[in-house]
Amino acid sequence: MINAILQPEQFVEIGEQLAKEKGIGDRRQGQGAQQRGFIKAVAVVTKRIRTLDVDGKKVHTVGIPIHWGFKGVAKPGFITNTLTPFVGDANCQTPEFKAFLVNIEKI
Repeated sequence: MINAILQPEQFVEIGEQLAKEKGIGDRRQGQGAQQRGFIKAVAVVTKRIRTLDVDGKKVHTVGIPIHWGFKGVAKPGFITNTLTPFVGDANCQTPEFKAFLVNIEKI
């Protein structure tokens, strides 16, 4: 119950640099989208998620709670699995639901 009080809306946690590049402010409505679908969520801009430097290129990471539902104590939200791919890990054949590409947009 305390989690629903502290964060009553579905959110996407993004780093300060990505927020600046996209023009997204803290606690503003945004959208995560890709070919499989989209979710709408509040942006939580934080220092905890930093931009990575991969082979000289900037790579942003975002955090999306997987277990937000459409019904419950908090405000209704979207099911995050709308964005997740339906593929298995090549080595062990377990579903790969934790890492995928997504485009964060201001709405």
